[in-house]
Formats: sequence, C-alpha cells, structure tokens
Amino acid sequence: MRREKQREMLERIRERLASKTTDMAPFALQVPASHYVSGEQTEQEIDALFRKRPLLVALTPHLPHPGDYLAHDVIDTALLLVRDQDGKARAYLNACRHRGARIAEGQGHKSSFSCPFHAWNWGLDGKIIARPNSHEGFAAAESRYDELIEVECHETAGLIFVLLEGEGIEAQVDQLVGDVLPDLELFDIPGTVYIDRRSTELACNYKFFLDGFAETYHIAPLHKNSISPFCYSNSTLVDRMREVVHLMSPRKTIDREFEKPAEDQRSPLPYCTTEYLIAPNVLLTHQVDHIQFWRVYPVDGADRCLVELNVFWPGPLDDDAERKAHLNVDLVWDVTTKEDFPQSVSIHSNLASGALPDLVFGRNEPALIYYHQNIARAIGSERLIPSMKSGKTAPSRQWLTRAGDSQQERRGFASERSLPWSINVENM
Repeated sequence: MRREKQREMLERIRERLASKTTDMAPFALQVPASHYVSGEQTEQEIDALFRKRPLLVALTPHLPHPGDYLAHDVIDTALLLVRDQDGKARAYLNACRHRGARIAEGQGHKSSFSCPFHAWNWGLDGKIIARPNSHEGFAAAESRYDELIEVECHETAGLIFVLLEGEGIEAQVDQLVGDVLPDLELFDIPGTVYIDRRSTELACNYKFFLDGFAETYHIAPLHKNSISPFCYSNSTLVDRMREVVHLMSPRKTIDREFEKPAEDQRSPLPYCTTEYLIAPNVLLTHQVDHIQFWRVYPVDGADRCLVELNVFWPGPLDDDAERKAHLNVDLVWDVTTKEDFPQSVSIHSNLASGALPDLVFGRNEPALIYYHQNIARAIGSERLIPSMKSGKTAPSRQWLTRAGDSQQERRGFASERSLPWSINVENM
C-alpha cells in the first residue's frame, strides 16, 4: 500500500470515527435463499470461479526454497505445488502418470517424489527420473507419460495462483488482482515465515465463511467477550478494487496514531485489520503485523465447506516471536470456531429448511454486497445486480426498488416475487 494511500485511509478512518459512521453502499440488497442452498448454482460457481478462473492457492512462504512442496486439493483436483531448482513455483496434478496414485502428501521438502504404489520417481521439473524394476515394460509408451501433467501457475507479490482450465493465467491474474498488488508489496509477504495451519469442515455453504469477515457490524454483539473490547466496531472502510473487495477496520489502538503531531501521522496499518476478499474463496488479511491466509472450498455440493487458516509472521523469528505467533493462531481459531462458525451453520440450516425465503444486506454492509455481486456476475446471473433507476425521488423517502421494476412499479419492502431490490438513494 503506497504511503499516499495509507495517509488517505488514515484520514478516512479519522472522519468515520469522529462522525460515528461507516462506509455505505448506494443500495441494500435482497439475497434469495437459493444463492446459498442451490446445488445447481454451486455447480455453476465451481465451473466458472474454481475451474475457469485463477485461484489463489498458496503464498510464497509456503514454498520458500527450491525443493519445498505443498499438496493441496482444489474441489476434486489434487495438486502438487513445488519450488523447482530454478526457484520457480510450479503446479502439477498430484498423480503419477503410471496408475494415477498421489505422489506426495502434506507439506515439506524433497529433491524428488517417489510414487508409493510402484516407486516411479519424479523430479521437481515434473519429469520422470526412474521406473524401478519395470524391465523396460514402458519403453514403447508415449513420451507424455514421462512428465507429470502441469497446471498453469503464476506467482506475483507473494501470491501463487493456478488455473485449472484454460490458458493465459498471467493476464487473468493481472485482471483479477492487478489493482491490489501495490498494497501487497508493502506487506512483504515473501519475507514472512509460515507458522501453522488449522482446518475444519462446516455444515454450510462456502460463501457463509466469507460473509462473517465482510462486515464489522456484528463484532459488538457477537464478540462482546472476546475481540470487541479492542475494536471500533462498525466504522469500516470498504473499496472495490476490480474483482477484489478491500476492507480496513480500526482497532482502538489507532488513537495512539491520532495523538501524534499531524505531521507524524503516517499509517493505519499497525492499528487495523486490513482485508482483501478475492472471489470466490479467499480472504487475505494483514492483521496489524502479520498475514492470515484463509481459503474455503465447497464440499460435495452447496451444504458443506472446508475452511483453512494459514498464518505467516514477519521473519526472522526469535523464540518470543514464535511463541506469540503460535498463540495468535490458537486465539484466532478459537474465536472463529466458537463464535463465528456456529452462526454460519445456523443460518444455512434456516435457509435450507425452505421456511426462510431470503436475506437482506444493508447499505452499511457494502463488502457483502460487492462480494456477492462479483459471484453473481461470474456465473452470468442478474439476480443480485440491482438496476439503479434514474428519476426524481423525494428527499425525505427511501424507496426499495426491485431489479427489473419500472419507475412506476416502485414499491415498499413487501414483495410477492423473490427478486432483488435496491435502496435508491439518488437525490438524497
């Protein structure tokens, strides 16, 4: 994040705290239950967003040195991420070209990979090294069986992306996160050290996980006995950066910065939670002084998901810093699993029952609106894209306008049709 932008964000936070307000969307949004519980829509999202679009699957410190590897599954595709001898991040299908067995598990360091089934040995460049005891039985096989199947992979600013289907990953990554890269370069993600990970499965749609981080409106009531005493709840900055939604939420320690002489007030980063929602499934967080990397994947349809947290700390680490880092992992995981995740499961259950037809995102929850609109656009759906009508609106009233309604059809909240609507704030 450029120094000029940091000062701009600091001033915006000062204004929000002084006026006791938060960034607002130009409209509220009705979201039908099917957006979360429809198996058909989930399949559309998997196809458009998980298979045909670059996915952020790892950070550079997952693979800091040549020979480092990470086995990682994306939906139903098993990947093997490696750092080759030239220092390049590469991605392969985690499948031996003999009989398709996985050739690596977990995370670690190897100079080559030996298949556990028949001991075929593979190099970091994906090429076959040896087929022990095969008696030249594969001499006549096509040469394509001499190489692992490689998946397009691109690394930039400490982020490692893969593209499961299609070509041109570099240009697509730039389109996806190009505006964010100047921010991330200041965080020096490659200079951080991998600490630990946590994961769990939840009985809810994967989007509910990101919903819990997309607004601070809930912090005071839900986290009143954990993190709320340390945060300014509901005074959050939200910006759209192409396909990424950027949030910055101040902690109460930011008062220290405001107490400095004006000329010495420079950056909100040491006092804020800075988040980047990257559709469909990533939350990248700069948390005061370290990085949290969250991933979530659908599991067997719309009703389950796998959530994973990875934490990275500025290096090099001494003993005290390492203890603090591991304590932070435990603390974050404890709060989210005990306080946030149960809400996600409960809400999904209510929607799946069929009794609750829809949800509403308020104007004070802009990141929620923008994130879900990004999802809707990617699958070609207009259900979450309100049409902002032009025309005169009485300054003293707010109209709830359903997408597709004409100027004459504006009406109040109650509706017989499950269509999205927006609050028209024009001329107000």
